[in-house]
Amino acid sequence: MKENIEKYLKEKRLKLDVEEPEQDLIWEGIRSGLQQQKKGLPEWFWKVAALFIFVVSATYFVTNETSKKQIVVVNLSDVSKELGEQESQLKHLANLKWEEVQQQLPEKNTELQFLLDELNELDAIYDTYRQDLNQTINNEPVARAMLDYYEKKVRILNRLLLEIEKQKYHEETITL
Repeated sequence: MKENIEKYLKEKRLKLDVEEPEQDLIWEGIRSGLQQQKKGLPEWFWKVAALFIFVVSATYFVTNETSKKQIVVVNLSDVSKELGEQESQLKHLANLKWEEVQQQLPEKNTELQFLLDELNELDAIYDTYRQDLNQTINNEPVARAMLDYYEKKVRILNRLLLEIEKQKYHEETITL
């Protein structure tokens, strides 16, 4: 077969070099190839797909707007009046102690930083308790843990005040 092609090319070489291909015939072949590739999904498919997307997005927006959850902050007074009173008393005491600490806290508090770090950790734990209480409103153990938070905060603040006084006393005895 290879010999036949070589023989044909040798005989027709001059004629093949001179001839030009027909432009219209080539473009007709390209067009027919494109039309065959273009045939894919029917037109009704795209209409159904657009309708489906519209229905899904409309459903999403309607459900999202109608079911907006209102954030309800639950206090211990919502669980029990007695717990609410205890919380308000301990909260007030902790705030008074914190104000006292802020007034006496030296500017360079590197020695007392560990106690301040403990307060920050305690505040983070309290935030998780508050979230738990919001999820389960009538949860007595979480409510007791929140009261325990205030008690621990007052103890840490008292310790911080003692440490500040201790440092002041130590500085006074050294300077004398």
